[in-house]
Amino acid sequence: MPKVRVPKPTPDFRKMYQLAERYSEASHLLDEQAKGEEWGCSAPRLLVDSFAVELYLKCLFVLDTNIAPLEEHDWAKLFDALAAHTKTAIRESFERIVRSDPVPSHLNVINPEALKVTDFDRSLAAAKNTFSKRRYLFERQPTDEWFYAHLLREAIRAVTSMDIRLAGLSKPRETSETV
Repeated sequence: MPKVRVPKPTPDFRKMYQLAERYSEASHLLDEQAKGEEWGCSAPRLLVDSFAVELYLKCLFVLDTNIAPLEEHDWAKLFDALAAHTKTAIRESFERIVRSDPVPSHLNVINPEALKVTDFDRSLAAAKNTFSKRRYLFERQPTDEWFYAHLLREAIRAVTSMDIRLAGLSKPRETSETV
């Protein structure tokens, strides 16, 4: 008798979102620590950014399809599996964030090699394997293109948090202006 493959249960998108939010919050805390002499916090920040991005993408997939997400860690594959309107919203959000962030707008002076991070597809391709390729600073780092994971995370988070089904699940972010 042939085996019948039972579909995976659809995870609770609220729990996925809340966990992604906790990783995102951890990234913000590590960002504050990474300023100044605590540069070693940048690798842990990349790691928690990668968890947050993956969870936001998988949460969006569940919201779009009402089925379990892909068992995948490659951000590009997870992004490609999203509904067309969701991908468009993420691209638009990324463009808004890049235009308003002071670092990308001055990359031609700060780091000309990193200028390509302002292109969503190139950023996603460069960042897609963050967890497996960039988590340990003492290991040889890939020589592929630069990217800023927080730009991707914030763009994907912005789109995820707009879904009415997630209303009330986010804590307001503290910024330097509110502290």
